[in-house]
Amino acid sequence: MAKKYRAAPGLLPRVGRWILAQARAIATHPHSLVCSLLLGLALWGMALALRRADVFRIARVELPERPALSLPQSVIGANLWAVDLQALAAALKAQQPALRTVRVIRQLPNTLRIEAVPRRPVAVVQLGSWYPVDAGGFVLPEPSSLPQESMVRLTGLSQRSVKPGRESADERLQLALRLLARLKQAPPLVARHLAEIDVADDHEIRFLLRLSAQGDTEVRCGSEQELDQQLRRLQAALNVMTRQVLPARYIDVRFPEPVIAPRT
Repeated sequence: MAKKYRAAPGLLPRVGRWILAQARAIATHPHSLVCSLLLGLALWGMALALRRADVFRIARVELPERPALSLPQSVIGANLWAVDLQALAAALKAQQPALRTVRVIRQLPNTLRIEAVPRRPVAVVQLGSWYPVDAGGFVLPEPSSLPQESMVRLTGLSQRSVKPGRESADERLQLALRLLARLKQAPPLVARHLAEIDVADDHEIRFLLRLSAQGDTEVRCGSEQELDQQLRRLQAALNVMTRQVLPARYIDVRFPEPVIAPRT
């Protein structure tokens, strides 16, 4: 005997039944609809009142002392609630691209506070002169003839693709920044004494450790992918050097048994 199949209800009939049910509910309990309309009208009226009230007209703007930012003339006298904070922050940041972010904050009843967050340099790069660079690769346009002693030097970069005053996606610069972040998480003898990272050859990474007053110790590594294993070898070599008070000219950790070249 053939089975009988019932047609599944379609979407439109279900929507129609839902609309009919809502209409019946409103007809049965109209006070809920009236209350919702009154609340909406009240909120809309309050928003209009806030936008027109003289007490909320901007009379004061707090700007940071450094860097200097120029405020659009149209801001003074505008309603505090009518100002597009994101658009104003973007316009101010465009004046100083070296800033990390600019925040615009409302302070009742009639004040705007501008907060400028500078970029924090993590190293310096050699592009003719020495320039600070942040963790994202933005090269701050603040040249110096000599590198800051407290900053790690990043060398072996292309001066054609890394430019001051902009964020660079240059592969070698990004490699150097990744290596810097990893080496700063290394044991103290590496993290605290790191002086320079050379990425001229990404298959033969080199960095300098300032371990003694006699001069920096060069560490010769392979590629970025081999770094974790080679850092373990480096730590073993540094332990030997510390026990034997053995100053080294370089340490080559590309081999299972690190090569230590003593300083003569």
